[in-house]
Amino acid sequence: MKYSNSLKYMNSFSPAPKSTDISQKRIADLCKRLGRINVGTRYICVPDGGAGHACAVLLENIIKNSEHSVGRITSCCDFDSRSSILLNGEMANIETYNKSVTALKGVAKNDPDDMYTREEMVLALGLLMCKLEACEYVILEGLSKDGMALDAICAPYDLIVVPTVYEGGGAADKIKTMCDVIRRGTREVVSGNQRSDVYNKISQACAVSGVRLYIPAKAQFEPTDISPRKLTFNYGGKEGYALRSPSHILRDCAMTVVEASLALRRGGVKMPWSGIFNGLSSALDTRCFEMISASPIIVTDSARIREELIPMLKTADELWGAPESFSIVVSPDGKTSLSSLFSAFSGRNLNNVVLVGCEAQVDLPTDNVIRCKTSNEAAKVLVGLGESEKLIFCFGSVEFAAEIKSEFIKTMNI
Repeated sequence: MKYSNSLKYMNSFSPAPKSTDISQKRIADLCKRLGRINVGTRYICVPDGGAGHACAVLLENIIKNSEHSVGRITSCCDFDSRSSILLNGEMANIETYNKSVTALKGVAKNDPDDMYTREEMVLALGLLMCKLEACEYVILEGLSKDGMALDAICAPYDLIVVPTVYEGGGAADKIKTMCDVIRRGTREVVSGNQRSDVYNKISQACAVSGVRLYIPAKAQFEPTDISPRKLTFNYGGKEGYALRSPSHILRDCAMTVVEASLALRRGGVKMPWSGIFNGLSSALDTRCFEMISASPIIVTDSARIREELIPMLKTADELWGAPESFSIVVSPDGKTSLSSLFSAFSGRNLNNVVLVGCEAQVDLPTDNVIRCKTSNEAAKVLVGLGESEKLIFCFGSVEFAAEIKSEFIKTMNI
């Protein structure tokens, strides 16, 4: 099968209109006919969203740097199903992808009465590709959300990572699915902010299920050097950790991932300190507070709620001081409350707001509003804003953080 035909076949399946249209039984049966591809591997579950994506990327890189093979199946991707599946940190080569799609098609076509959803087919494809590449670990990123518990067929899990790095914002209402994941079975859970409502619910789920729960020791975190493109810190008696971003969200994620690495070590995994250090320092595309231009300063961040924006602004203040004025580019999704988002900028001199893909009429804290349909249009607007603005924030989903960076780089030919 040619690559174009593989993509066409995978894209022929429609996304599930609602969670009840996804069948765990159907996907389990499909995986069984493909050769029980959902067994025999150690699975790690991480939720969706900016912090979840960052934790998944960091942990994936640590496992890779510890000389273990690792796959990651993510819901944070574009419409190309190949980008949903990472093998040792990279998209699979075309040959492996085509071979896997051919095998999947050969099994699925024998079920003319089964109407598979796109989510089901991408998960089955990802598990098959991870099995063919003999991945020792598979990270399931963002597959349990809004009731879509696709990863249930991979339970029990070796580890569940829940980066509760912010409080409020209705986060506790969104954590029910992750509590259900815990109840399906796991060896250990690593969670974040002990003061949050989210943590309390995770703690209760662990207590009921008899699961061990570990949290980062924030008092042991000590930043030693900070710049727009790097942060070094000490943690837990170890010196010289490094990240490619100074993001406050990413700092919490790094602590959570270090604890997750120690949890894997307790489970008998060979996880040398060099693997942890090198995995953190070399991880790319965490989508947390990345400066993509120095003049003007343009920052992308996968912040979607007020509680994630506040740490983003705190990081900016730490680097450049409270800016006299700035502009923002935001791509709200259907669940984003713009009024809540903009409350994070209260008391700050906001010049321009660029809304991407948002047709709704909303009250904004400035009259200078530019509407764009696509990230490509927004990137061109960024170039124009850069002639008069010193600081521009771009934020939205994990996907948008990647899109706006890519489009800006193409627009600027850099």
